[in-house]
Amino acid sequence: MSGGGDLYACVDVGTSNIKLCVYDSELVRRHSETASVPVDAHGLQDAELLYRAVRHLLDRGKELGARSAGLATYRASTVAWRKDGTPLTPVVTWTDRKVTSTYRGLPAYFKLIGKIPPLDLIISPYSPVMKFLRLRELNPALPEDCMQWTVDGYLAYRLTGEFVSDPTNACLTGLVDPRSMKEIGIVRSLFKLKFQAPRLVENSERIGDAGGIELNALSADQQAACIGEWALEKGSAKVTNGTGTFVDVPTDGFARRGELIPMVLLKHRGRVWYGVEGYLPTTGVAVNLLLSMGLIRGYDDLEVAGDGGVLFIPALTGLQVPRAPDAKGMVTGLDMGSDRRALVSGLLKAIAFHVRFVLEQAGERPRVLKADGGLSKSGELLRRISAAANVDVVRSADLEATSRGLAMLQIAATGKGRLEDLAKVRQETEVFSRKPDAVMEEEYEKWRNLTTWLKSSPKSSPAE
Repeated sequence: MSGGGDLYACVDVGTSNIKLCVYDSELVRRHSETASVPVDAHGLQDAELLYRAVRHLLDRGKELGARSAGLATYRASTVAWRKDGTPLTPVVTWTDRKVTSTYRGLPAYFKLIGKIPPLDLIISPYSPVMKFLRLRELNPALPEDCMQWTVDGYLAYRLTGEFVSDPTNACLTGLVDPRSMKEIGIVRSLFKLKFQAPRLVENSERIGDAGGIELNALSADQQAACIGEWALEKGSAKVTNGTGTFVDVPTDGFARRGELIPMVLLKHRGRVWYGVEGYLPTTGVAVNLLLSMGLIRGYDDLEVAGDGGVLFIPALTGLQVPRAPDAKGMVTGLDMGSDRRALVSGLLKAIAFHVRFVLEQAGERPRVLKADGGLSKSGELLRRISAAANVDVVRSADLEATSRGLAMLQIAATGKGRLEDLAKVRQETEVFSRKPDAVMEEEYEKWRNLTTWLKSSPKSSPAE
């Protein structure tokens, strides 16, 4: 493989696909390939197959000349395994819908306690704590000495033998305080979670040898994308349009804003960066649904201008913001003149409105919104986001922001560069800008009303 300097293998463990990207020391992507491990209809994934796919891609990176590796993982997803690495459960991914039933099965006093901040973030249908309880449901015979954690801890352990987790993942479990980085003992006690906790490492830190390649970076996927886009300081924000649409907004210190999730964006050399996030879980999944139905042939069919008055809310696994875990996907506004283009337009519009809503909840007015992810190939989607949020949207030529962030973390961890300097390495970018109009404002109000109805209507709840 050509390219000067050291090479860095970056494995982005997404829910739909697992990507290997190899970058050189100038942050030029020299190679990429993808593996796939399916998630079943219940939101479960085979943990052994997941490990083997990651192992295979790291071996490929090593074959291509990389001696350093970084790992980004999807978040809020749990698994149990033996100390020899053998999985005892599948991975309960963040798309699992049965956690809502787990939450409903809690004693009434749990739900009363869960109304008190900050426990309202932890004792809720969205909390990864519910996914730890799901592990017990999937395997009631889990031994007390088994290991349990999120995907980052599981993969790091299988790869290096070190049981570690990073703050971007650990602080989203509901078991680690994002301000002190210490365990929240009351949560463990309430739910009788007795398993061993991992050692916390920084995002840019040598973890150990992973079969001849050094694991030097560990991060949650969306936070790694924030690093890759350098959306860590106030004035900028990031939107990833992939399996879902994730909007991350930096804040000054730990903050709670509306219904958004407070989170750690990065811990590096003792400093912690914070932000808030709102997401729509299944936007990319909705596009794949349109593909499977034959309504579109490819991403080019997303370049649909105009407005037919249709709204397609892709709540295929509920809504996170506004909170409506039992909501179903919905199409409204169809008339005799509607066609597939109107349906596509309605989906793009709903995604754009979601982005605007998150920014409003965050109470921040970013100067620029940086876009990445496969669905961001659609220029029309980015123009609609620009109009809805009244902000310029910038798209880099390299849409693999998560992997780029991992490469930056590895370079910093190995002492070959500073993150702040790496953020200035020039990328080719394209700016998308469109002004809002009166029609869009009317449509946004319709979207607000509809999502409010989805949140409150028992008709949106699944059958028991």
